[in-house]
Amino acid sequence: MNRNLARIILITAGFIWGLGFMINKFVLDSGWNDAQLLFVRFFVATIAIFTVFHKRIKKTWRKTIYPGFFLGIFLYLGFLFQTWGLVHTTASNNALITASYIFMMPIIIYFAEKKHVKKQTIFAGILVVIGISLISVDFKELTVAFGDVLTFVGAFFYAFHIYFLGKKSKEQDPFVLMAFQLLIFSVFAFLMMMIRGGFPTIDFQSFDSVKVLLFAALIGFFGSFIGFVFQSVGQKNTYEAEAAILISTESVFGPVLAIIFYNDPMNELIILGIICVFIGIVLSEISLDKVKLKYKKMNT
Repeated sequence: MNRNLARIILITAGFIWGLGFMINKFVLDSGWNDAQLLFVRFFVATIAIFTVFHKRIKKTWRKTIYPGFFLGIFLYLGFLFQTWGLVHTTASNNALITASYIFMMPIIIYFAEKKHVKKQTIFAGILVVIGISLISVDFKELTVAFGDVLTFVGAFFYAFHIYFLGKKSKEQDPFVLMAFQLLIFSVFAFLMMMIRGGFPTIDFQSFDSVKVLLFAALIGFFGSFIGFVFQSVGQKNTYEAEAAILISTESVFGPVLAIIFYNDPMNELIILGIICVFIGIVLSEISLDKVKLKYKKMNT
């Protein structure tokens, strides 16, 4: 695959995920609870991935199933807190704060593997924290929104999920691994949905009611299935650091789309927060030393 095409695919994945924050917020504002949304969304994604990759899944071994279930638990916890947080905050805040998992990764790696954390990474983390503070803290009352706190907890579980996924995906078929993650996710989401009131009420004679179901299913197919496939395909055909930066555009697409199409609030602090978070993400994923070295080579 052409590298430029891979870049487009990765940015498209970032756009889909960014759009997903706004669609999730629409579904929740329409009367569904977060448990209902998660079940419908990931049940659709589970059906899709088992349908498309059924031949690969039939050949799988236990050593793929068990890690898939383990990873699925962290993935579920990440989405649980993120979606619960979305009930109590804006789509733009939810998107930006979710991106904090990127600067958490080096911290997890440091404690798990005793690898040194570069000063650049620490600075990037500080920038992300500043950005999150600018968009989530009420400086008049010095309070933080409950939804923003929940979203941050979700980002914490995402960071662990990505760390363990990076370890296991090198050993297993990534599509089969994701299939079992989505399967265990759907099981947990179903149980939580039944505990919290059961299936959402759908009036098939009401266009608005059917529209909510359709949006939940579409974000399941495109956000939780197509987005992952695009990420996997794109990452195989470009550099790891570049792929991470292109995918992280979801943290920019999410707030921008929510502000334009969902009337999320916008002011100077939010804009500055978006800029800080994005710069922090880029700094955490690139090596300035390598950039300087390439620049010197180009000018010699």
